[in-house]
Amino acid sequence: MAQNQRLFAVIVIGGQNIFLQVVDQKNLQIIENTKYDIDLGEDVFSVQVIHSKTVNEITAALLRIKQLLDDYQIHDYEAFATHSFHEADNAEFVREQLSERTGFYLKWLSQSQEALYRNQATLTYMANFPKIIKKSALLIDISSGSVELTAYRAGKFVFSRNLKLGPLRVYEVMRDMKDKVPNFVEVLRDYVSSQLVDFVRLSPSSGPFDNVILMGSAISIFEPMIQTTDRTVQLTINEFQDLYDRMIHGSDQYLIKHFQLESDDVPQVLPVMVLLKQLLSYYDIQDIWVAALKLVDGIAVDMVERRRKSPQKTALQNEQILTSAQNLARRYQVEPKHQQFVADISLKLFDRLKKIHGLNQRDRLLLQIAAMVEDVGTYINNHNHYAHSDYIIQHSEILGLSEPELTMVGAIARYHSVNTPSAELSRFDELPIQLRMTIAKLTAILRLADALDDSRQQKIKSISVSLKQPTKLIITAVANDDIELEKWTFKRKGEFFEDVFGLEPILKGRVQI
Repeated sequence: MAQNQRLFAVIVIGGQNIFLQVVDQKNLQIIENTKYDIDLGEDVFSVQVIHSKTVNEITAALLRIKQLLDDYQIHDYEAFATHSFHEADNAEFVREQLSERTGFYLKWLSQSQEALYRNQATLTYMANFPKIIKKSALLIDISSGSVELTAYRAGKFVFSRNLKLGPLRVYEVMRDMKDKVPNFVEVLRDYVSSQLVDFVRLSPSSGPFDNVILMGSAISIFEPMIQTTDRTVQLTINEFQDLYDRMIHGSDQYLIKHFQLESDDVPQVLPVMVLLKQLLSYYDIQDIWVAALKLVDGIAVDMVERRRKSPQKTALQNEQILTSAQNLARRYQVEPKHQQFVADISLKLFDRLKKIHGLNQRDRLLLQIAAMVEDVGTYINNHNHYAHSDYIIQHSEILGLSEPELTMVGAIARYHSVNTPSAELSRFDELPIQLRMTIAKLTAILRLADALDDSRQQKIKSISVSLKQPTKLIITAVANDDIELEKWTFKRKGEFFEDVFGLEPILKGRVQI
């Protein structure tokens, strides 16, 4: 290894491949980019279990990777498993087996995290990305198990949604039918259409898009067409239609010869092309960009940015995450004025109480998200709405959040109004104690903020926070009306704050005339 290089590696286990990327941190130059074929997706998408044969296959590939890292003298690396891996019923057992056999401990990736990493890949490697999304664009990432749609309008992130309709998953569901029906393509079209109709209808932003960007491990059928240095190629809708006709009607031998496909990839050609054809029709796409970019590219970019501690990149990520949370709040018709009040006050309390809570900026972001979505459950029923909020949050997508973080946001929202959260936090025993303490601290802060607008009239116009007394937190509020209801609620909800921080919160107020 050259002395002026600072190499690190990213390992990603997907449904069909293990990807390895070795990158020079100084200039983001890719030194090694390789993949190893595995049959994990065939196991998971058919029987939801990873077979021992596949575990041995993954072990052998990881040991080869380990030798390669030793050859490069790389000790800085991270290994990840996509959601396709941890869908398996025995995923935790397999992760432990792989750790014992290879020394690699796999970090789980949520679908929401994967979506954010893909966005980072396009932002970094597609030189014309800002131009493509300037009016409107749809990023379609197709992996073996799922499809991720990320929308941009006027150059801004709009939404991201995931559907478990990847080509290998579709193939495993329908493989028994392929040889039994004479019109398999028509049946396949009907199946894909049935899965897409509500997905498209319920997307936050409907209507046509000017451009589409295709990327992901399952679109390798297009990659032989890419000859440019920026790893992209542009197609018109007519050129795509020509490819579609040739692939749909071509024999396996024709596909292997003319599209440089491996025989193992041929079964996915029909599902991929049918899926793309329907998506392009739904959104009235005219111009198509195919990018030779994958999840591993985005993770590598994120690792570099984290090491560089780039505030600009972090701010952009947070903006997209908050947009995704706001989409969820709008979908469930959260009242915007109360939402904004609680979010603002929560952040003010968090910042003012920094010395006593010891939390970081990521925790601050989770508090802000929880304040935005705490009332989504009222869409179902105002009675016990906090429990409904918890359920909705944990079964929704918020871009960029890991599964533990989504669990944390759901818990914080659940306990923002329940009487005794301390008695129920034991239900999160599966989380490390540090995360449970973070839930408790953020919940305590959110309860105070929510209490300050209990009338839902935003009577309080400003607050000041004092920690001068060793056992008391004094909040002085300036209001335009009587706040007796807020004081009463504040006292009740403040009991948990005192349990967590050992400070009695006291609300003082004066009416501004």
